[in-house]
Amino acid sequence: MKIALAQLNFAIGDLKGNTRRIQEYAARAKKQGCRLIVFPEMAITGYPPRDLLTRSGFVTAAMKAVETLRKSIQGIAVIIGGVESLPNGLGLEKALYNTAFLLDGQGGIISRHKRVLADYDLLDEARYFASGQSTDCFDLDGLSIGVTIGEELGGPDSLMQTQAGAGADLLVNIGSFPYYFGQEAAIQGLLSQRARKTAKPVIWVNQVGANDESIFAGQSLAVDAEGNICARTQPFREELLIVEMEDRKLRGEMPPVTTNSIAMLHDALILGIRDYMRKSGFTDVVLGLSGGLDSAVVACLAVAALGPEYVHGISLPSPYSPTSSMIDARALAKNLGCDMQIIPISDALASVKGTMADCFIDINLDVVEENIQARLRGLFWMALSNKYGWLLLNASNKSELAVGYTTLYGDMCGSLAVLSDVYKSDVYRLANWINREQAIIPASTMTKPPSAELRPDQKDTDTLPPYSILDGILRLFIEEGKTRHEVREAGYPIETVDRVLRLLLRTEYKRNQAAPGLRVSKRGFGSGWRMPLVSSYQWLWDDDGSEASSVEIAEEALT
Repeated sequence: MKIALAQLNFAIGDLKGNTRRIQEYAARAKKQGCRLIVFPEMAITGYPPRDLLTRSGFVTAAMKAVETLRKSIQGIAVIIGGVESLPNGLGLEKALYNTAFLLDGQGGIISRHKRVLADYDLLDEARYFASGQSTDCFDLDGLSIGVTIGEELGGPDSLMQTQAGAGADLLVNIGSFPYYFGQEAAIQGLLSQRARKTAKPVIWVNQVGANDESIFAGQSLAVDAEGNICARTQPFREELLIVEMEDRKLRGEMPPVTTNSIAMLHDALILGIRDYMRKSGFTDVVLGLSGGLDSAVVACLAVAALGPEYVHGISLPSPYSPTSSMIDARALAKNLGCDMQIIPISDALASVKGTMADCFIDINLDVVEENIQARLRGLFWMALSNKYGWLLLNASNKSELAVGYTTLYGDMCGSLAVLSDVYKSDVYRLANWINREQAIIPASTMTKPPSAELRPDQKDTDTLPPYSILDGILRLFIEEGKTRHEVREAGYPIETVDRVLRLLLRTEYKRNQAAPGLRVSKRGFGSGWRMPLVSSYQWLWDDDGSEASSVEIAEEALT
């Protein structure tokens, strides 16, 4: 039997478009002699559809799409993810299920409901779906196929094990697993383990593409009963992969794939920008080009995603912008072949300061005047975005967002935050990868000390610990969930740890108003980070049993 793995990029809510593509790929697979084609989880609706699932009209239309596919696809069987609404046990209401459908290609249809719902981080399926009960396998031409959905792949008592014990000849998992940095070997290892433990071949078809924050890498696989990878797709691109099953053995294509985590991160961010633009109907982007590293990396990613003619860089020099920064910004734009405009803001800054002079009598210059500059930059970026219909890309990185080293309504402006889940130290690694063959980003941009350029000779280290230390503390606390005591035991000075954690907590209100960002880590800010805006510092100390005066903590909060 020939089986097709359809790793496709579906748009959320585009039921007609998704249905049409499913029909097209089923016809392609049939033409190549396939008896079965497998699509990802929730392929009909796009994933994750979130509160679209609360609209009865949307659910009804999604179920009608399944019926359309059942009638229109003939001569090839289809396993596909969608939704199904059925009466609950009492018969009074309907329950909604995340469903795998088997269309047998002859007008027949069978459904299986997801039992293990994704309820972590970006995914909150328990909000929408009831948990299924059945563990039954599908039968196709005498082949027993155990089908699982998404997270049913894992767990100590895997449903795959149950289905294998019930006589399944082939195990199939349809998934929509979001990409995260360093993920490359995790799913592959789990699939190989499942195949070895069940002594059955396994096929995994994962969604590819980006929807809002979420990025899906694809990387669909076919694994033999010994746990060996025997076919795979390329990451971050659509693909129709054909595998052959004979005597319960699989074989297929094995193209080379990269295992470089930074290369994967680079490609993920490019896909995130491209899909956000394409699916929201924009063609051009605008961003600030300061001559700094973050904006340079974002510009490179945008050009790779969209093409240089669709990227517009804006340089906004102030009295504190060194000439070298303007030189670096011009050199970058020239190397990329993208548009660049220079709009000095010194006169605008002087005008605002003059207007506010009577209000600021006898008050020393401080961060307020610095923030006026940052907000003027945001004003000019947004004006150009509004005038020309360009989408504004934000270049703030995760390190800055974590500790609030960014200006609300200023450099936090934007419709998409490209690096908001990338630590500064990884921004440097991305820049090195971009420059691996030729110096696109000027060398001086890579080597000069990071600066917001809001006062004379300003450096990030005037306010923050070195990024090598800051990022280490933040990774342990955010991604790994370590306590204050555990972070300290990792070798970081306790004074620095306390300072960073307090900054993280007290700037939650800023992150709550930040632009949506591309998600590329196990734990990022945005919809997967649900901290209260107002909370006591006490929990930072209580979780490791340390003692701290509540008065001291309250005083720290007030300052």
